Amino acid sequence: MKTIALAGALLAATVLAGSASAATNLISNGGFNNGGTVGEPGGGFQTLGVGSGALTDWSIDAGTIDWIKGYWQSSDGDGYSVDLNGNSPATISQTISTVAGKSYTLTFDMSGNPDNFRGDTRIAVLGANGATIGSAFYNLTGANSKANMLWAGQTFSFIADGASTTISFASGNGGSNCCYGAAIDNVGVTGVPEPAAWALMILGFGAAGATLRRRRAAVA
Repeated sequence: MKTIALAGALLAATVLAGSASAATNLISNGGFNNGGTVGEPGGGFQTLGVGSGALTDWSIDAGTIDWIKGYWQSSDGDGYSVDLNGNSPATISQTISTVAGKSYTLTFDMSGNPDNFRGDTRIAVLGANGATIGSAFYNLTGANSKANMLWAGQTFSFIADGASTTISFASGNGGSNCCYGAAIDNVGVTGVPEPAAWALMILGFGAAGATLRRRRAAVA
């Protein structure tokens, strides 16, 4: 009976831990590697505008982006990423399924186009259903390069207000930086586990630990 209880407790803890750690990414094509043929010969990127439809699962809502393939190092090693300034500051978005009132975490990697340093900052403005949830900043010091983009992980949180949420990235760079924007890659959105799920997981680990202690005591 003790063996069965131990196995059950361990199984509960393992299942709950797995569900918490292996949260499903609600973003499709978060690495920007799905679509048509990318890059002009020798160029390593393609400039896309509103309505192009070339970047699978993403909508270009304003301006133009540079869809990168091989022009510079990507954060996930596949060569693909996006510069939020093509020939002008852009906004891109994707609509995902959510649960109203539930908390979510938005993660992505960020760098900046190194072709025009100017010692300044690249900016990405993040939105959820049209409401700004934050701005990410990347300071260009001259250290990053096309061979080493020095990608930096970014994390933001938001609460969904409906059954669907449109996640958006807008460039905060214009003026003299109209063609040199924030670079983004490896985008993900995951749901934050409910407190009840965490409580069950903790209880599962506690039960497993208690059963192990009783078994050791019995053996001793």
